[in-house]
Formats: sequence, structure tokens, C-alpha cells
Amino acid sequence: MNQTEKYSIVLIPSLEPDNRLPVYVKKLEEYGLSHIVVVDDGSGDDYQNIFKELEDDGCTVLRHRVNQGKGLALKTGFRHIQENVSGYTCIVTADSDGQHAPEDVYKLAKEGEIHPDALILGVRDFKKAGVPAKSLIGNRVTSAVFSALYGKYLPDTQTGLRAFGPRLTDQMTSINGEGFEYETQVLITCIRSQIPVHTVPIQTIYEAENGSTHFKAVRDSLKIIRILGADFVKFLSSSLVCFFLDIGLAWVLLDVIRPYMQGKDFLRIMITTAAARSISIAANYLLNKTVVFKDKKGLDHSLTRYLALCVCNILLSAGGVYILHGALGFHEKMAKILCDGGLFLLGYQIQQRWVFSRAEGWFHE
Repeated sequence: MNQTEKYSIVLIPSLEPDNRLPVYVKKLEEYGLSHIVVVDDGSGDDYQNIFKELEDDGCTVLRHRVNQGKGLALKTGFRHIQENVSGYTCIVTADSDGQHAPEDVYKLAKEGEIHPDALILGVRDFKKAGVPAKSLIGNRVTSAVFSALYGKYLPDTQTGLRAFGPRLTDQMTSINGEGFEYETQVLITCIRSQIPVHTVPIQTIYEAENGSTHFKAVRDSLKIIRILGADFVKFLSSSLVCFFLDIGLAWVLLDVIRPYMQGKDFLRIMITTAAARSISIAANYLLNKTVVFKDKKGLDHSLTRYLALCVCNILLSAGGVYILHGALGFHEKMAKILCDGGLFLLGYQIQQRWVFSRAEGWFHE
């Protein structure tokens, strides 16, 4: 028995499974994956014979009295492993509805062993025939939104087949989320924390049009998209608040200091612009640090980076407008909109992944 077979743990959250689950577990055991934890997420009395069969087969079965959602079921499993198991090389999470072939679970276990400090995703090929429309559309939309907001394209953001090493277990239990949206929040947290995210191709399996899934296409997809965009909306709101603060302060100061600077209009405009911009930058920094990205580190961690980003934004904006207008013939106002719009989206990614990065202190020895 090699290290993957001996030390990898397969965690399966399950709600109202059918008789295919015990068969699936036996197939996993044929690959040497005998350390299996199943979480009964409030399935009810009618399904206890299936969970009893799993226990008799050597699985550890954890139970929720009522249904609490996939995210909480996964965290129940993580905590059990964290508190009761030692020496494992990785945890592989798999769904109970037959979507993940046993050989693919084994494949991810090996990848998790090779890259213990990374999150490994088993990604499906949605170009293949037979993929239900709701799964195809849902994954395409969430992949596009995720790429735009977080700077990394993942072809399958909703995959439940994942693996990671023991140093990530503690953090996985602390990530917010109760239902299917938890898995999306894991991806966001890993990107922000600069945890490597690796993808491994797996088989695309949809039995009976995936009728056994408990994923509600509209409700759960909207919840996932809301989570993907929540911090960006905060970031946008912070920027708008500070934009109006900048304009409002400049207008007020222009009038307030006018009597004291008669005939010195250029100097008056420079002073009011600098003062208003300084206050709005400080407000934007504090809002982004405390509300948007919830950075709990000291000012020395992020303030210098934030100010450097501001300077780069000014230079890139001016240079971009000059090139678009002077060399490519764009109207200068349109060039300004294009440059600043692109820099705004880029700034969101830079702030979350560098300025207010959570990378330091992620791992617990």
C-alpha cells in the first residue's frame, strides 16, 4: 500500500443518497482509498440503512440531525479529521451523486500529496455532449465572473472534487459559507491568500441529467454570483463615496479660501485639489482596508503599497490617455474612460491580492 492509499482521506457530504453510494465507496476502496468519512447532512430515518451499511463497511459516518447545507457538512468533516486523525497526506472531497469517478478521486489524492500546500480542483470538460444546460450555463457564467474579478480563469468553479494538504485544514473550517456557495468562497479566499490553485482534468459524468443533485440552478447560482460580486460592489461603493467626497470638498474649499487668495487662482485651485484628493485617498484606503478587504494587519503592511498603487494609477492613466489620443486617434474623453475603467478593474485585483493580501500568516505550523 503506497502513501496515497494509506494516508489520503476521502470526505463525502451526503444528503438523501441512494443505493449507489455504498457501491461507490467499495470502488474507492478498490483503489486503496479506505479512509473514508461520510457526513449525513440530515437525510432522515428513511436513509439510515444506507449509512449503516457504510459504517459496517468501515466508513466513519458523521450525522447532522437536520439538513444544514453542503458547506457546513464539509466543515463538520474537516473538524472531525482535524481533531481525530493524524498523519494523513491530504483530504479529498467528493460528491455522493456519482459525478466523480473513483479513478479521478485517486488522481486528486496523488496530486494533493505532491502539492500539499495547494488547492487541487478536479475540473470537468463542459464542451462534451450530454452536459445539462443548467450546469453548462451556470459554470460558464461563474467562471467568467470569477476570472474578471479575481484574475484567474478556472474552467470549473463549481466542482466538488477537490484536494488539499493538512496545513490547509484549519483554514477551511474558518471560511464563511453554509451551502453550495461555501466552495466558491474557498476559491476566493485561496486567490486572495496567494494559495496556489491547480486544476486536474477529470471525467464529465452526469447520470440521468444529474437529477439526483440537490443544487438548485437558479437559487444557488444567484447566491454564488452574489458572493463573487459582494466585495466588488463594496469596492465600487467605496470608490463612489470617495469620488463624491473629493468633488464635494474641492467645491467647498474653492469657496472657503477664495477671500484669502484673491488673484491667486492657480495656487488656490492647486491647494484645494491637493487637500480634497488627500482626504479622499485617506478615506478610500481606510474603507478598503476595514470594510472591503477586512485587512486586520497594521498600517505598515498596506499603506505604502496603496500609495504606490495610487502613483502608478496616475502615471498609467496619463500615459494611456496620451497614447490612445495621440497615437490611435481616440477622443481624449473616451480614452480617459477606457483607461480609468480598465485601471479600476485592475486596481481591484491588485488591492485584494497585493495591497491587502492575506498571504502572510495563512499557514499554521
